[in-house]
Amino acid sequence: MEAVLTMIVVIGVGLCVGGIPGYVLAKRRGLRNPIVAFIPLVGLWIVLFESIGRSGWLGLLAFVPYVGFLVLPIWTGIELPAHHGRSRWWTAILAIPLLNLAGYWAYAFTLPKHVSPSGPGLQEVAA
Repeated sequence: MEAVLTMIVVIGVGLCVGGIPGYVLAKRRGLRNPIVAFIPLVGLWIVLFESIGRSGWLGLLAFVPYVGFLVLPIWTGIELPAHHGRSRWWTAILAIPLLNLAGYWAYAFTLPKHVSPSGPGLQEVAA
């Protein structure tokens, strides 16, 4: 019983680590389905790709060995700040695997709410 409870807690924490900043980022960018951020393992990647105007299906690259752990953080770490009009200094935090999880929390909660996105899967946000 104790092992089951421990597993439930670990899964819950795992969902929150990437899900909460992904959800906040999706809401502030005006994505249609911000709840997608809570899909285990790929939810954050789906939101990140959709917020830069790419297909959320690219999030499935997280399951490809080496690509998921090394390439995706660097790719989104470089494109995300540029696409959102933020400082390139964010790339230093967002492109480093594992450190980027803390970086996404800071990035999501400091992103201006008035950002008006455009592209597939996005809807306009009133200023």
